[in-house]
Amino acid sequence: MEREHALFINRNENLKYLNDSYSRVYFGDEFCERLLPASGELTDLLGQVQSRNCAFTLVTPYVTEDGLKRVEKLLGLVPAGTEVVFNDWGVLRMLRSSFPHLNPVMGRLLTKIKRGPRIANFLEILPADALDHLRRTNLGVPVYQTFLADNGVSRVDIDNPIQGLRLDDVPEQIHLSLYIPFAYVTTTRFCLVANCDDQEQKGFIGVFPCGRECRKYTFFLDNAVMTTLLIRRGNTIFYKNTDIAREVRDSERVDRIVIQPEIPH
Repeated sequence: MEREHALFINRNENLKYLNDSYSRVYFGDEFCERLLPASGELTDLLGQVQSRNCAFTLVTPYVTEDGLKRVEKLLGLVPAGTEVVFNDWGVLRMLRSSFPHLNPVMGRLLTKIKRGPRIANFLEILPADALDHLRRTNLGVPVYQTFLADNGVSRVDIDNPIQGLRLDDVPEQIHLSLYIPFAYVTTTRFCLVANCDDQEQKGFIGVFPCGRECRKYTFFLDNAVMTTLLIRRGNTIFYKNTDIAREVRDSERVDRIVIQPEIPH
């Protein structure tokens, strides 16, 4: 099966990674409304993508009420038929009510699965039924499938967890996009990177004015309990996984690979 390859970027200058191996560009941010592009940034990048004859997908994060207004403004700038990745149910509701001409894609933050890399410590000793359970997502739940179908969602983004994925319970009408190589573990609005270069703010945790420190600093977290290095970028923790399980490689449900050349954020 021939798969579509998409380039994921969150800054206009990263369009430098676009080459002939990609037929689509994902642009935006999954984890922080403060990192959403300005209107001018979006229209500029969209024009460049269209001039390269590539398809375009706008990516949006989980949001506050203020963030929802920013997303609404961006949705008004993209042409009919554009894919919009939502990681917030409020964004989906707005897409369905106010922007029915856009195509909703459920983001990977709403695709539920065991994410912590510590699971690698137990893979060899888990009973087969337990391992099978930990490889499945909420996409196999019938009521969830009905909800997505009723809301016009036919594509879902998924991560590449260490334990692999079982996708045989995902219905045929749902197309899957696999993100590599950075899988996310957890995220929060309490950004531990904010004010990290201000000595007077040492030890303070909260929601502070954003200086976009996450665009300057990356923290690597090593612990004897973990089998893989954790990466903190902004308000989110990731790990890198380049191994794709055979069941995923062979699955016809996964018809798009989303490649992140840099750590998201």
